[in-house]
Amino acid sequence: MICALHDELLRDAHDFGGPDLVADIHHEARTWVDEAHPWDGTGDEPGDRHSAYLAVWWQRIDLERAERIGTLVKRGDGRWQPIGPVRCPDGHTFGPRRVLVGWIPCPCRGHHVWTCQAPTGSGDGDGLCGLQTVHPAPGPRCREVGIG
Repeated sequence: MICALHDELLRDAHDFGGPDLVADIHHEARTWVDEAHPWDGTGDEPGDRHSAYLAVWWQRIDLERAERIGTLVKRGDGRWQPIGPVRCPDGHTFGPRRVLVGWIPCPCRGHHVWTCQAPTGSGDGDGLCGLQTVHPAPGPRCREVGIG
C-alpha cells in the first residue's frame, strides 16, 4: 500500500510538473523529514521517517492538484486528462459512486462541475451532500441556471 501510494504521488508529480517538480518535492520532503525526525543512519530507517516523507509528498501533490483543477495534463501513457478535485468543499473524498462529473454550457465557454454524492446521514431529502466544485469560477457574464 505504501509503495502504491508513493508510485501514485510520483506519477502525479511527474504529470503535473515533470522532473523539476519531482526533484523539488523530493528535496522538500527529505529536508523536512531530516529536521523533524533525525536519524543517525545506523540500522533500518525508522518507519515514522518514511510516513512523514509520504505525508509531505501527499500535501504537496494535493496543493499542486488544487492549483490545476480543470486543466488538462498529459499523462505518462500519452492520454490527456482533466485534473479534478479529490474532495468536495465539505471534505468528502471523491471516488466511485461519490461524485457526478459534468459540464455546464455558458457564454464564457462553459464550466466543469463536480457534484458530491457522498451520503450525509442527515436524513434530509436523499441524504447526499450535493455540494459542487465549479471550474472555472463563474464570472460576471455567467448567467446560466445553477451558477452565477
